[in-house]
Amino acid sequence: MLLTAAALLFCVANWIPQLKTAAYAVDVVTLVLLVVDYQLTLSKKFISATRFTAERLSIGRENTVELQIYNEGAMPLTCRVRDDYPPSIHSDVREFDFQLPANGFSSLKYNLLPRRRGSYEFGLINVRYLSFLKLFWQEVKSPASQRVKVYSDLKKLHDLSIKLSHSSELGELHQRKRGQGTDFSSLKEYTVGDDAKAIDWKATARRDRPVVRTYEAEQEQRLLVLIDAGRMMASDLEGLTRFDHALNSALCLALTGLTHNDQVGFGIFADKPLMYLPPRRGKSHLKSILEASFDIEPRLIEPDYAGMLSYFANAQKGRSLIVVLSDLTDPTGSQALLTGLASLSKRHLPFCVTLKDRQVSEIANSTVVKPGSTGSAVSEIDMEKTYQRAVAMDLLAQRELALTVLQRRGCLILDCPPQELSNKLVDSYIEIKTRARL
Repeated sequence: MLLTAAALLFCVANWIPQLKTAAYAVDVVTLVLLVVDYQLTLSKKFISATRFTAERLSIGRENTVELQIYNEGAMPLTCRVRDDYPPSIHSDVREFDFQLPANGFSSLKYNLLPRRRGSYEFGLINVRYLSFLKLFWQEVKSPASQRVKVYSDLKKLHDLSIKLSHSSELGELHQRKRGQGTDFSSLKEYTVGDDAKAIDWKATARRDRPVVRTYEAEQEQRLLVLIDAGRMMASDLEGLTRFDHALNSALCLALTGLTHNDQVGFGIFADKPLMYLPPRRGKSHLKSILEASFDIEPRLIEPDYAGMLSYFANAQKGRSLIVVLSDLTDPTGSQALLTGLASLSKRHLPFCVTLKDRQVSEIANSTVVKPGSTGSAVSEIDMEKTYQRAVAMDLLAQRELALTVLQRRGCLILDCPPQELSNKLVDSYIEIKTRARL
């Protein structure tokens, strides 16, 4: 306002020269006020800022970031703060306006919503505070460089871990089931009807009476989780790529298998293997899977289903439950995937998991105006909806046909929307374990 007043006086001075002196006077007063204001304003050294955020963020979730702005001076300040968060991640707050108390601090929180996994970098924390006479802003740039990694949905994994630890089904699966099996359980005296082949002759000699071995069904299994990272998995579906939805569900399945003391392997493929960790036990193995997969992205190429499924299957030492998360179009377009999965059934138990697009289902089940309806004229929009519905119905029919072909070839299938996939996949795995289908 002071500078504007001086500028107006200079303009009017073209017609009234005497005002030029007044304009110079305003400039001098402004300059003096600025110098005085600078001397009265709190020094930058009393202002500092710190950022608190997790080193591992979750994709598709709101991750909280906290900023703490400290004022060691004796006067309160009017402040603005802008954090240099990764520009490719969406934030719900761009800039904060607040009052910073004297000899205190303010805590500011905002949320980041990452849509892609990978490694990201935070920069400076930029703090501006208004001068004592409110003539200018003083700026402090606090160095706060920080590298973070965006992983799959860690919050979902945490919730599932708690659920599994309290699950009654887990206790049922760990009950000893005596009878036909391969794991030695105990010795017992021979009774009529016991298999003579199960007699333990050394124990019989020691006890001087027939003793047989009892076995329990083997509960520890081999689970191999494979994710298709080809072109079909690169398209967006309900906020994330199909690949990210598949990866979230695959990690939930891996956690469940490791919790049940199974050997869990993990692989990602396209036209070649992009990642492979051989089957291992222990929850520490999940950390290895997370680190190995957090920056892998789908590729716009056609996967080599037959070659890759054969490669991973041959790397397994025994019969395994092989879960393949991919997508299907129709029997002809998905012939390579169908053939590859069918070939696994000779040595392994294949399980094909696909993502259903709810938008396609909604279009197929929508109602449209039929030609010739009483009192209604069919517009171009109605015709377009009719065509869309016809295409959607055809897509669903072809998809169902492809899944039926898989079932007939001895492959387990699961086809559901992404929001339900993790829970249903875990439930299906527990059912397979309970029924000892492997």
